[in-house]
Amino acid sequence: MKVIVSVKELKKGTLFLEKVQDSLLVIIDSAQVAREEAVTLTADLDHAELFYLTLNKNGGNDEDNRIPFFGDHGTIEINTLLDRFATDAVVKGSDTHDLYNSYMRIVKRFNEEELDLIAQYFSVQKNNNSDSLALLEKQSAQLTKRKILFTVNFAVNNGQSVLAPYLALIELNDIQPSLLDTIAKSMTLEVASTKYGSLLTEYVEELTKQ
Repeated sequence: MKVIVSVKELKKGTLFLEKVQDSLLVIIDSAQVAREEAVTLTADLDHAELFYLTLNKNGGNDEDNRIPFFGDHGTIEINTLLDRFATDAVVKGSDTHDLYNSYMRIVKRFNEEELDLIAQYFSVQKNNNSDSLALLEKQSAQLTKRKILFTVNFAVNNGQSVLAPYLALIELNDIQPSLLDTIAKSMTLEVASTKYGSLLTEYVEELTKQ
């Protein structure tokens, strides 16, 4: 995999290509950046996998400095701005990342609904309205259930992508084992043999033994 990175307004800094390996975040490649020039980072991979592009601004603010993205075979392009490094990042060249973005767009709506309910809850709590509090708690539980079911259906419908086992492991690891098993059975043989696919299969097998 080749990752071409362009950071507008960055005069000097270091870019790191990282991924989780044996529960640790390790550096796969790095490059010095100067004069807004595009740089190239590389990594070997057998299948699509989650990577992180991290910027060290050489003494600057390190907030918003890590871009998560799904690397894939071929060339990936990442274009962004210095001041909004992760927030404004645009990733091109990875079908898995495009699919992940489509998932996150819907999840963002769920999260916004959740924040709205939390705001309402604190407002009602001040007035000590038990009936309204009970209603908001019910709505919150329903929202959580909808989000879980959406994620399960998304994973099942995309069993040809490593995103299916990834979401099961990261977003759904504490749901009913039967739902995780459904996702595991939806994986294609190719996906089942990947890092995330193997981890999900092992996890489901452990759960069934309990």
